Amino acid sequence: MADLTPNYPPAVASAVIAVMRSLGTLAKGNENKFDKYDYASIDDFIHFVRGHCIAAGLFIEPNEAAEAKLVDVAKKDGKPMAMWWSRFAFYLVHESGERAGPIFKTVMVQANGAQAAGSAQSYAMKQFMRGQFMIPTGDADDPDKISVDISAQGQSETDLQRQAGRIRRSILTAQDLNELGLAWSDNSVNIDHIRRVSDTAYDFLVSEYEKRKTVLEADA
Repeated sequence: MADLTPNYPPAVASAVIAVMRSLGTLAKGNENKFDKYDYASIDDFIHFVRGHCIAAGLFIEPNEAAEAKLVDVAKKDGKPMAMWWSRFAFYLVHESGERAGPIFKTVMVQANGAQAAGSAQSYAMKQFMRGQFMIPTGDADDPDKISVDISAQGQSETDLQRQAGRIRRSILTAQDLNELGLAWSDNSVNIDHIRRVSDTAYDFLVSEYEKRKTVLEADA
């Protein structure tokens, strides 16, 4: 859901119209071989829009609007699945210095490891550009559709999500390898529970741990 700021300075509004006027239709040239649909990737969108934004003296400034978190949901078959929830704030900035925003985009993608954060940012940026500049993408299915049916039950924050979020924060705030080890060992009971309930959430925490360990080892 997007919360649009209605106040567009004249230079920004004029530049947005200029971009919209110059754009055509973006073809979906990539095939998702698993779900059998065509989609336009984030690189497709950037290549399609960037030159027109430059000509109009406009650029997009992306920011995180809230701390990302794991959300535990239930699929239609009753099996648990961890999702990565993110909220982004975009600004439209004109070369004159005038700017409009923040314009918010909230997305939730499957928490499938370290790439979940990048997937969420790419999806939010793509949908922002698509909506802001009203970019048609053809008659095929919507890009990045999610083929997994999610039950309405379990959409709210759960104990599993809160546990995973606290553990992730303790991992990310560890200042040395000793603190990192304690962040994992002190939460071993909860981590084991997460592993038994959601492989996806557990794999995500392991990935966050390994990334933080690599950083701390490099700083040691």
